[in-house]
Amino acid sequence: MAKSALRLQAREMRKEGLGIKTIAYKLTVSSSTVSLWCKDIQLSEQQIQTLEKRAHDPHYGRRLAYSQKQRKEKEERISSLLQNGIQDIGRLTDKELFIAGINLYWAEGFKKDNLVGFSNSDPAMIQVFLRWLNVCCEVSQDRIKARVGVNEAYIKKVEKIEQYWSKQLHFPLEQFQKPYVQKVQWKKQYDHPDEYHGVLRIRVSKSTDLLRKIMGWIEGMKRNG
Repeated sequence: MAKSALRLQAREMRKEGLGIKTIAYKLTVSSSTVSLWCKDIQLSEQQIQTLEKRAHDPHYGRRLAYSQKQRKEKEERISSLLQNGIQDIGRLTDKELFIAGINLYWAEGFKKDNLVGFSNSDPAMIQVFLRWLNVCCEVSQDRIKARVGVNEAYIKKVEKIEQYWSKQLHFPLEQFQKPYVQKVQWKKQYDHPDEYHGVLRIRVSKSTDLLRKIMGWIEGMKRNG
């Protein structure tokens, strides 16, 4: 199509209220060219408002398809990296579990008490710790006590929270001690309060010597890490 005809078509489309980039896309010309052709055309207030609305509408034009494509590519990339990470770890040997457990205790374990103790809000982390106690420290389950710590705002949900931890860890409710209630008023409002499960504390009875040994393992990590 001749440039003069394109120019006339662009001007007509602009008078109808179409955006510069939309016109350029439809006529396969540059936005700067369309802008030059239509610079003297004044849009009505309503047309300007319509263009501003479209500029913020993700469903207008090709933006939605482009946005969905980007989101899909991102999700696929995240999934691929996650699977690669899982494969990199594989199944832990007893030696690898031993080192992992020492580092967990170094980070989250009770070090100033007389007994072995560990506290966290992540069930998966506590599962690894319990396995470490059993496999690497030869601690039987009957020596382990669990205690839930919750904010006072959740005092009426303690039983459900204990049931949650019991199910997640396959740990008998009979070995749960009296819960600890944190008497602090939260100022922050959480988006998903039903997903709050407090903190679980693990204690091992008759474990003074084991604690001393663990502290030695941690010291070994410090010196040789």
